[in-house]
Amino acid sequence: MDKRHRGNRRGGRRVGNAGFSLVELMVTVAVLAVLLGLAVPNFQGVIQQNRLTAATNELVAAVQLARAEAIRRNREVELCPTENGSTCGGSSWSRVAVRVPSSSEVVREFGVTGSDITAVGSNKVGNRIAFRPNGLVRVGSGASIATSGTLSICSMKVAQGQNTRDIQVAVSRVSVVKRDGGAACAQVKIND
Repeated sequence: MDKRHRGNRRGGRRVGNAGFSLVELMVTVAVLAVLLGLAVPNFQGVIQQNRLTAATNELVAAVQLARAEAIRRNREVELCPTENGSTCGGSSWSRVAVRVPSSSEVVREFGVTGSDITAVGSNKVGNRIAFRPNGLVRVGSGASIATSGTLSICSMKVAQGQNTRDIQVAVSRVSVVKRDGGAACAQVKIND
């Protein structure tokens, strides 16, 4: 056998250079860069959508808790924005209390998640959603009491067209509607 071939064969197998060429490695890195460039922005959008959905779900759960507690206790229970956690006050629904007004007992108090989330009462809600012992809703206060109202939750970090959720409370039913809050959704005003 020729000496040239004896050095390249070992146990009947040809031993060559193992590994990747520089060109193969560069193509792989370029493909990964393109895939990451497409995936990361979409993934961030999904995260922001989930934060908005979580904040919406927290408020829906609070509305349902207020209704259930009113029926269970056979007393009026209210849901309202709070600044101190124990009394109603303010117009920002970013911190909410479920309380029994006749005894000032706080059933639950929580903050709406997400620093980019703005939650306000609109369509007659103002600063109060109350459920009577029969489970029917009364929104607003004073002369502007109604049997339906809307809480709006908005995120500036979510793409327009999907950046606002309206929690609609009517009689004893709660529903959520997605809508376009526009570019200035953080400046949503209370419409009483």
